[in-house]
Amino acid sequence: MAANTTAEAPASGRSWPSFDLELLEMSQSVSRLNKELDRSYAAPQPTPAGSRPTLDLVHLARQSLGDKDREIEILALFDQQSGQALARLEALSGRDGAVAADLARMLAASARIAGAFAVASAATVYEAVVLSSGEGDAGAEALSHLKAEVSQVREAIGALLAR
Repeated sequence: MAANTTAEAPASGRSWPSFDLELLEMSQSVSRLNKELDRSYAAPQPTPAGSRPTLDLVHLARQSLGDKDREIEILALFDQQSGQALARLEALSGRDGAVAADLARMLAASARIAGAFAVASAATVYEAVVLSSGEGDAGAEALSHLKAEVSQVREAIGALLAR
């Protein structure tokens, strides 16, 4: 439609320029889609008192500025990168503490963006252990905890993306 034509607004008797109506209709469509997407995210599973949810979806929404496609992209990238980072950490198995610490730092940063704060915390602990004492028993224990946290988040991501 031409920008200078007018049309009747559906709810009111006022006459609106057609491009305003198109924007209004687009805005309403986006609002409906956002509500649908919000409903598709199930209520988070109950977590023990004092603990955080596996994924902080509110934080993720803030990080993505409410863009559901961007949320999906962030989660998919984190899922892929976290798996790759863990595989590399396991392959290193104590041979290069500096590289392992760098990988853990990268994983922690990615986890914070995705709202996976338990993974970020576990990666930070692993990094500190590797830098302070190497890969001994403490490093193996920290890596085992990190793997468990990543596995839990990847399962949650898989469930969300499967919908």
